[in-house]
Amino acid sequence: MNKLSFAIGILSWKGYDSLENSLFSYKKYGLSDMTDQKFVCLPEYSEEGIKIAEKYNYKPILINQNLGILGGFKLLAENMPKGPILLLENDLELIENKKETYSQLEKSINLLNENSLIQVRLRSIKNPGEPFVGLKKYKSYWSDNIISRTKRLLRPFKAHRLIGTSIYCCEEPDKIHPNLVKKIDKSFYLVTSSVLNWSNLAILVDRDVYLQKIIKRAELTKSKKQINGFKNIEIELNNSWWLKNEFKILVAPGLFKHNRLSHRGY
Repeated sequence: MNKLSFAIGILSWKGYDSLENSLFSYKKYGLSDMTDQKFVCLPEYSEEGIKIAEKYNYKPILINQNLGILGGFKLLAENMPKGPILLLENDLELIENKKETYSQLEKSINLLNENSLIQVRLRSIKNPGEPFVGLKKYKSYWSDNIISRTKRLLRPFKAHRLIGTSIYCCEEPDKIHPNLVKKIDKSFYLVTSSVLNWSNLAILVDRDVYLQKIIKRAELTKSKKQINGFKNIEIELNNSWWLKNEFKILVAPGLFKHNRLSHRGY
C-alpha cells in the first residue's frame, strides 16, 4: 500500500485523553502509516501532550498560549506542507478499517484536486457521534408532518440552508433533494455551500486555499458569539458570503466519529 500525498494535522488544546484515544485509533487502523507528514498543534502545551504526540510519531507544534480554534488551526496549517491536508480536532476517533480508510482518502484527495472543492467532509455519515446539532435542525424542517411543513413555509431560506444535512439522516438524499444533492459514487455526495455550512470536524482541504480563503475571511468577519473568547471559523462563516459563493463541498461516507472523553478541549 503506497503512501498518499497528504498531511495530517491535529489541534489539541488539553483534552489529552481524547488525543491519546484518537491517535491510538489512527495507529490501529493504519491512518498514521499512510503519510510521513503528521503534526499535532498543542496550545498551552504540557509535557503530557508532547509525550503523547511523540509516542505516535507526530511532530508537536508548541504554543505557549491558547489561540482558540481559528488561531490554532491557522498556525497548524501554516506549519504543514502545501497540498491536501487532513485537519482534525483531538476527539475524532477513526472507526473504519485500513482498507476503507485508504480507499476513502485516496478518492477524496483525487476529487479535491480535480474539482476545486472547498472541503471534503470525512465525519462518518452512519456513526458521526455526538453532538450533531444540524441533524435535529434538518428534521425539524424536513420531516413529513404539519409542523415541519409550516416551518418551511414560514422560513424557506432557513429550510434551504439545511438541505445538505439530509446526507447524514436520509438513505437517498439525492432523490429527496435531486436539484441540490448529487451522488458521485458509492455514497459520496456533492453539494454547495448554499445548503451546507462550513465544518471544522474531520476535513480534507487544500492548504493554501484554506489559509488564503477560509482563514482570511473568518479573521475579517466580526462576530459577537465566540468560543472561550476566540473565533472558531464555523460561526464566522455562517453568513451570506458563504451561502452566495456556492463553494463545492464533497461529503464522503466518512471515517471519523466525534468521541470526546472527559475534558472538552475545544
